[in-house]
Amino acid sequence: MLQRFVVLAVVVAAAYWYWTGPMQHKKHPDYEATLQQNAQKMAECKRAAAYKLGATGIGSGSEVAEQACAEKYNLYEEDGRWHSYNLTRPN
Repeated sequence: MLQRFVVLAVVVAAAYWYWTGPMQHKKHPDYEATLQQNAQKMAECKRAAAYKLGATGIGSGSEVAEQACAEKYNLYEEDGRWHSYNLTRPN
């Protein structure tokens, strides 16, 4: 009986730790993590546009592709970093 209680307590503690830590950071990342995700999205989008242009000859230049990707993800560039119009900056 005591073993079952200990196992249950460990499982509940692990679930609580996961819910309050990694799960919340994944759902609600801090602003710095959001900037990194934005940079990754933009790099992947521009890479896909360059691949499309190289593979088919149909597409646009890098500046137009960057603008299209920024509009797709609702981002703007400032100081070399991609910020979202949807989020407010921390003070």
